[in-house]
Amino acid sequence: MKMELMVLSNYGAEEKIISDSTSLSQIKETMKEIDWNTFNQVILSTDNSNWIEVGGNLNEDGLSSMYEENGKQFVINEPPSSIDHMTEILISYFNGDGNFKKDNNFE
Repeated sequence: MKMELMVLSNYGAEEKIISDSTSLSQIKETMKEIDWNTFNQVILSTDNSNWIEVGGNLNEDGLSSMYEENGKQFVINEPPSSIDHMTEILISYFNGDGNFKKDNNFE
């Protein structure tokens, strides 16, 4: 399944599509390259009503994740603990294994 990888920076003011047919390595590289001291969001989507987003910053805002499945949105209960944690969430979504739902509590 093709997925689009997009980065929103500066509280959504800047939008950059990394790939419209992303790969695992692109997801990992993108997460590594971002300056997480500033506010960023990384969105992986198959279409407008099926996507996952991780983001925030390591300073005042903290980190978060949410996803939408068939038009219904879910927000993570416990904030991701690290950039690696957010990367794992994206990889799980990309792989379609459902682990991001098992390993984290979304409401």
